[in-house]
Amino acid sequence: MRGHLQQRGADSWRLKVFLGRSADGKKRYLERTVRGTRREADQELARLVVEAGEGRWTPSAPMTMAELLDRWLKLKATTVEPSTVSNYEWIARQYVVPAFGDRKVASIRTMELDEFYAQLRLSGGVESRPLSGRTVRICHTVMRQSLDQARKWGVIARNPARDATPPSAGHSEVSPPSVVQVRDLLAGAFDEEPDFGVYLWLLATTGCRRGEGCALRWRSVSWDTGELLIRRNIAHVGRNIVEKATKTHQSRRVAIDASTLELLRQHQLRCRELALRVGVRLDDEAFLFSEEPDFATPWRPDVCTNRFGRLRATLGLESVRLHDLRHFTATELGQSGTPVATISARLGHRDKATTLNIYSHTLPATDALAAETISRLIGDPRRHAT
Repeated sequence: MRGHLQQRGADSWRLKVFLGRSADGKKRYLERTVRGTRREADQELARLVVEAGEGRWTPSAPMTMAELLDRWLKLKATTVEPSTVSNYEWIARQYVVPAFGDRKVASIRTMELDEFYAQLRLSGGVESRPLSGRTVRICHTVMRQSLDQARKWGVIARNPARDATPPSAGHSEVSPPSVVQVRDLLAGAFDEEPDFGVYLWLLATTGCRRGEGCALRWRSVSWDTGELLIRRNIAHVGRNIVEKATKTHQSRRVAIDASTLELLRQHQLRCRELALRVGVRLDDEAFLFSEEPDFATPWRPDVCTNRFGRLRATLGLESVRLHDLRHFTATELGQSGTPVATISARLGHRDKATTLNIYSHTLPATDALAAETISRLIGDPRRHAT
C-alpha cells in the first residue's frame, strides 16, 4: 500500500493512502487530516498504511451515515427484540439522519457528536424544547453501536462515538401519588368502566407494568393459592403490538389478597356473560382485558395510557402517570417495612440492587427501625457522657 503526506498549514497535514480499486473499477483512497508535528503526521501515515495492508480498510465506495444505519438496523433485528429495533429506528429517523444522514461515515468526528448531543439537550424536543437526557443517551447508543459495527466491517478504523460525552443518566427521584389520589383514581375508573377499574386495581396492588397487565390471561390466575402469574408483556412495534417475555425475561408469581380475588371473579363473570351474548365461550387462554367479545386480543398499552390521561384530567390529577401506580406500590410497601427482597420480587426487578437504586428514599420506616435496634443494643448514651 502507498501513502502520501501533504502539508496543509503550519501544523496541519493531509494523509492519503491508496486502498485499491472497488468493484466498479474506481480507485479508492483513505484520507485523513491530522494536526501536529511532521513526525507525528509520519507516524499516523505509517499506521494507516499498515492497517490498509492488513485489510482493515476495504476499497469500497464511501458509506453515508444513512446507509450505515440502514444496514446496522437490519443486522440488529436479528439479535434484539422487535420493540428495541423499532425504538432505534425511530431515534435514527427523528434525530440522527437529519443531522448526519448525508455525511460520510469516515468524516464524523467526536467533537461534532458532542455538539450534536448538546444541541439536542438544549432544544432538540418538540417546539425546540429541551430533549430529555435519556433520549439523548439513546441517540448516543445508536451512534456508538452503528459506528462500532462500521469499524468491525472495516469502513472506519476508529469509532469516534467511543470518546463522545453524552449527558449523564442522572437519577430523578420518583414522586408517587398519595393513597388518597390512588383511591380517587380507582373510584373514578370504576364509575367510568368497571373493566378499566379492575385493570388499574391490579396495577396498584401488584406493581406490574402496564404491558404486563394487558398480557394477563385467565390461566394466569391461580384461584386456589391466590396468586397471579406474570410471565408475558404486551409491547409496541411501530403501529403494531406484540406479545413477548417480561422486561427481565423472567416470570414471577405475585400473591393477591382475598378482595382482589373476589374482584377478579366478578370481572370474569362479566366477561363470560359478554362472550355468551355473541355465542362464544370464554376459555383460560382468553385475555383478562380486551375490546373483543371473545377476548382473543389484548388491550393496547398506549390506549390504556390515553384512557388514564383522560381520567386523571377529570380528577385534576394531571401530574400522576399510569406508571406511577407501580411507584405507589413500591413506596407504600417500603414505608410499611416490607423486606426489599419481597418488593423486588413483586415488581419483577432483576435483582434487589435495582429496587434499592430506585426506591432507597422510600424506606424511612426500615431505617428508623434499624436506628432503634442499634440504640437498644448499646444503651442510653447519657450513661457514657462525662
